[in-house]
Amino acid sequence: MKHLFLSLLLIPLLLPIPAQASLRVVASIEPLSMLLRELLGDDAEVHTLLLPNQNPHHVSFTPGQARALREADLVVWLGAEAEPQVATIVRRHGGEALALTDLRLLYRRDGDHGHVHHADDDHHHASLLDPHLWLYPDNMRALAAALSAHPLLAELPDWPARLAAFGDRLDAVEAEVRAALADHAEATYLSHHDPWAYFADAFGIRRPVIISHNVEASASSRRFAELSRSMAEHQVVCVMAEPEGRRALLERLCGEGCHLVEADPLGRDLVDARYTDLLAHLGGLFGRCLAGP
Repeated sequence: MKHLFLSLLLIPLLLPIPAQASLRVVASIEPLSMLLRELLGDDAEVHTLLLPNQNPHHVSFTPGQARALREADLVVWLGAEAEPQVATIVRRHGGEALALTDLRLLYRRDGDHGHVHHADDDHHHASLLDPHLWLYPDNMRALAAALSAHPLLAELPDWPARLAAFGDRLDAVEAEVRAALADHAEATYLSHHDPWAYFADAFGIRRPVIISHNVEASASSRRFAELSRSMAEHQVVCVMAEPEGRRALLERLCGEGCHLVEADPLGRDLVDARYTDLLAHLGGLFGRCLAGP
């Protein structure tokens, strides 16, 4: 019995230990985490800096978030121009960081204009950058390529296969979403502000009628009347309601012949999703919205 007892104690020591991801990567927002999970799989431990209940437009970071950043081997973020509230905490990190806005051939929207930007362009833009860069699929293709060449990740196995598989999935999702929205290219919708410009450019739909460029702004009686007339004139069929938008105001504006669809451009309502899942999800929401009630 004594020998049997000792044998049982030794069994856990003889069992194989599950492999632990050797790399710890922190992404500033969930769509970047989605891309990292899709590309890196079990080869890295991926964490999202922005918590689901935090407003991305005005965020204060907790000591725990600062610690997660300090412990990261690599930080992937949009860049200081797109995420000024993250810039200070990333600089304090002091380690390896990869910013989307540093990449060449990035498609960006400055003010109301979209163009391909070269990272070594030495001119400055008079208008603020629209930060919703992840909603333009080619930008995420560029980020995937940059990740494959990054010194911390380049040694991971099968990068050509990873990139090819991601590219195939992204091509398929893009084609499906574009085909689904083709019949609704002229349909008009309302959004509190406009986070959808990159998505609209990528998939050939219209920009929304907006309440304000500030997602937290309300509408005066005069502005409400103007919006009501504009919605009637443009035959607005639906509202794409972000989590940060003023829901009561959106519901008041969305009257007869209009319906409301909840849509988060950050995909915080998705669990363990890949970036291609986010695009397919948003494509489905837009299809439901633009098809009308």
